[in-house]
Amino acid sequence: LLSETVLLSRAAWHSDPADAGTFARRLHIRLAIPAFLASVAAGLALLLPGRYLYVRMPWMYAKLGFALAVIVLHHMIGARARRVANGQVHASKGTWALGWLTFLAAGGAVLFAIAKSTP
Repeated sequence: LLSETVLLSRAAWHSDPADAGTFARRLHIRLAIPAFLASVAAGLALLLPGRYLYVRMPWMYAKLGFALAVIVLHHMIGARARRVANGQVHASKGTWALGWLTFLAAGGAVLFAIAKSTP
């Protein structure tokens, strides 16, 4: 997602912005979506019946909040990539901020995964 935001934020200065958008969209479809699906599957596997240990931990809800933010940003970045690929270059404005927000939200989720309290 971060490399996709870099591509999109520089699309306005590219010789053919639609090409940069197409490359970002291809990157989104081939890498970001499979990674997203694998992450969601791994997260749901932790919450399956019989694994209620994670549900009772207070850090899990903060981590899920950060993960939800990353999911929303994932879809926002993908929508912008689609619009830039379709020739709407103005849609690339502000994608650098989405990249930073994604970086911070993912970092927050990782922080809560590492610094979790023991049961």
